[in-house]
Amino acid sequence: MSEQNSIRCIQLPLVDWQLILPNVAVAEIIAYTPPEQTGEDWYDGLLIWRGAMVPIISVEKMCKREFSEPGSRTRIAIIYNLSGDKDLPYVGIILQDIPRAYLAEEDRMQSVVSSSECEFIFGRADIMLEQLMVPDLDEIMAAVKQKIK
Repeated sequence: MSEQNSIRCIQLPLVDWQLILPNVAVAEIIAYTPPEQTGEDWYDGLLIWRGAMVPIISVEKMCKREFSEPGSRTRIAIIYNLSGDKDLPYVGIILQDIPRAYLAEEDRMQSVVSSSECEFIFGRADIMLEQLMVPDLDEIMAAVKQKIK
């Protein structure tokens, strides 16, 4: 498989979904620690990461899905705001387990379909036997920005 037909990604495990994002969208994976300032609903609160205040969210709760309380394998994926918004440069997504690298190759993708499962999910990629959900980062960032105003 040529490098031109593949994208280096990271699989982000949720309770019953796997999100997939290109590596360039993920700043860092960190151990879960409770936020400094707590929030409510899908907004877990703010966490200080490398001197920046980062809003921590649950995509499962945003999409009204099952959510497990944080455990020993829980992680936070620090995601870049790709729009370049200086007021909200990052958001942290709570993960249920340790993420893994994934090489998305064009010939392994059976279909990419839009998703009506949740307004924060852009689509679904069916790859071999897995269904990987592609988050809509623009929608997520807009909702977070509205929530923390």
